[in-house]
Amino acid sequence: MSDSSGTRGSTGLDRRGFLRATAGGGAAIALASALPAGTLKAYSAAQEDGVDLKALSPKQYAVARAAAEALLVDVPVDPGAVARAVDTDLAAVGDPIRSDMRTVFTLLEHLTPLGLRFRRFTALGIDDRRAYLMTWARSRFNLRRAAFQATRGFLYFNTYLREETWPVTGFPGPWPERFEFPVPPVDFGEIA
Repeated sequence: MSDSSGTRGSTGLDRRGFLRATAGGGAAIALASALPAGTLKAYSAAQEDGVDLKALSPKQYAVARAAAEALLVDVPVDPGAVARAVDTDLAAVGDPIRSDMRTVFTLLEHLTPLGLRFRRFTALGIDDRRAYLMTWARSRFNLRRAAFQATRGFLYFNTYLREETWPVTGFPGPWPERFEFPVPPVDFGEIA
């Protein structure tokens, strides 16, 4: 495959170009921006978890938390802590990644009929949420597969960084915590 400069191996398609060029990408962004925010009562997970949101809306936080509950079954981690870490990461990384993930979470919440479910994502049981997410993972549409991969990537990254998951993976911990390295003083000589 050639890009615009004629070299092989590069698609010439950046992240924004991917969203615009993918089937339904522009329509999905427009749809997500037109969807109602929802009531505070329906999306109270952040308030219940005592989270001061930095990047996500209460609805988007609830979706991230619900996705963590569905994808991290039997992993010894609090889904709220993972969703809170995702919010912190998205605040730090900024736009355009933050706005893209906000769009992904909004679409996951409201496009459940695509997975033959007729309740919002956060209103589904954990097994139904997991099954619905798998429809995104196996979708014939690149946009849905990419949205699933981004969601899973953020959740897994923020899960397996946590110390309580290290026994599951066999990670013995970072080097500085396993060994005590002596730090000798340095004599810089006379400073004039």
